[in-house]
Amino acid sequence: MVAIFIDDDNGYLQWIAANPEGFVVNCARKPGPTYLKLHHATCRTVTGTPANGQRWTTLYAKVCSVSVQALQTLADEWVGGQLSPCGLCNP
Repeated sequence: MVAIFIDDDNGYLQWIAANPEGFVVNCARKPGPTYLKLHHATCRTVTGTPANGQRWTTLYAKVCSVSVQALQTLADEWVGGQLSPCGLCNP
């Protein structure tokens, strides 16, 4: 199962709290094949305080799942792109 969060920080943060073993794809609100960054749900770049200091799901969408394969399948079907692993958390 995949959950998509746009303009829903509360839902996103609840998903992260309930699924610390999961994964998050950070992407544009209208995803394209060139920016599909894969993170562990516990990566500091997708939890805590947003880099812009305001919101997680306003400028970017968060696509979440406990399965990397489910996220890659969605990326293939959605935009024909490959997930790019975060250099910090290395999922």
